[in-house]
Amino acid sequence: MENIVYFKDDGSLRAVKDVVVDLHASGYHCSETLIRALWPYLLPKVELNETILKMTAILHGGMAESMSSHCGGLTVGILLIGAVYGRIDVNGDARYDSAIARGYWQRFLDEFKTSHCSTLKQQAYTGGAQSRCTHIMIRSAQLLLQYLTEMKNNPVNKEDLYLWRVDRSKEPCHELSVPLRPAEEIKAEKQAKPG
Repeated sequence: MENIVYFKDDGSLRAVKDVVVDLHASGYHCSETLIRALWPYLLPKVELNETILKMTAILHGGMAESMSSHCGGLTVGILLIGAVYGRIDVNGDARYDSAIARGYWQRFLDEFKTSHCSTLKQQAYTGGAQSRCTHIMIRSAQLLLQYLTEMKNNPVNKEDLYLWRVDRSKEPCHELSVPLRPAEEIKAEKQAKPG
C-alpha cells in the first residue's frame, strides 16, 4: 500500500483523524480514504486486498460519482459494519448487522442532517479541516469508531437492537436535491480548455 503512516513509534495506531487527512491529501476520494483509514482499526488481522479497494473506490462522489446519492462516509461505514458483524451463510443472523448499521446511519444523520453527497458538500462548515469533505470523512471515521466501541462495551439486547430504525423525516428528500457536478468532470473540462 501507499506510504501512509498508520502506527506511532510505540506500535499503537495513530489518531484516525490524522490518517484520514494524510490519505485524502494524497489524492484519495472519500470512500478510498475511509476504507484505508478505518481498516487497521476494525479488521487489523484481515488483509485489505485489491478487490476490496476496487469495490469501495466506486462509492465516492455520492455513489459512482453521481453526486446524487449517499456520502462515502456513510456507505463505507455500513460496509465495514458488514465486514465486522455480517453473516457469511444462511445460518447466520441476517438482522444483526443491519440493525447495527441503522444505528450508525442514525448517528450520521444526527451529526450531518443528511447523507446526500451534494447537500453535504454545499454546507459551509469544515471544522478546521482543509475541505468540507475532509471534515465529513474525519467525523464519519470518528463516529463509526466511537459507535462500534460503545456497541462492544455496552451490547444492546438483540431484540431491542432489531427494532432500531433510521429517522429520515428531517432529511431533505434525495429526489428533490440537485446534484453537483463531479470534481473529476470539472477538472477534465479545465484541462481541455486552451489557455
